[in-house]
Amino acid sequence: MKQQDILNVSGHLEIYKIYEDGKEEQVFNDHNVITSGMGVGLGLLYAGSGAADITNFQIRYFQLGVSGDTKISSYGVSEVHLASALGQVDGKTDYTTVGESQLPVVTHELMNWDGTKKLDSQGGDSWYFGIVSDNSIKRVDLNSVTYILYVDRNSCNTITLNEVGLFMKNPLGSDPKRSQLCAYRPFTNIAKTDDFALVFKWTLNF
Repeated sequence: MKQQDILNVSGHLEIYKIYEDGKEEQVFNDHNVITSGMGVGLGLLYAGSGAADITNFQIRYFQLGVSGDTKISSYGVSEVHLASALGQVDGKTDYTTVGESQLPVVTHELMNWDGTKKLDSQGGDSWYFGIVSDNSIKRVDLNSVTYILYVDRNSCNTITLNEVGLFMKNPLGSDPKRSQLCAYRPFTNIAKTDDFALVFKWTLNF
């Protein structure tokens, strides 16, 4: 694969509100930015460097955030983190608002632009990530994959969400694990409540 092919990745994000009665409402539908982290990760993979286990190059995590409105007109391929990812102050409860939450969340390091670990707003190095499970990854065709991120009715409530990112698992094979931002999109404010779940349908075209 040539370098131009590695960088020639595009994406499209759809966001839906899903109500308890089954009604669906599309609230966002637009392209997204593939960050330079995707090119770096794929470059490591095809060069045979970085992590030894190929599964470390898979997109397996996501983050949601609350300050995408500050980047809505200026974000680009150089993004390495969300403007304000959930979990930095209130921890896991940002994601799992109540005990009935079905959103699986893990903590580990986030990769900075130079491969080092990035510290959060509190000076810590442990970031919260939602898990992209096997059954949430759908191959559309030979060159396209859709990642379905599901935020149930009991998760992220009372929070106004406006940014999302997809992360490569651990391309450097670091210990502890260090994930890298591969795709990013700020979006119009969604005030999350228990009236609806959110579904993010994120398609990447390689």
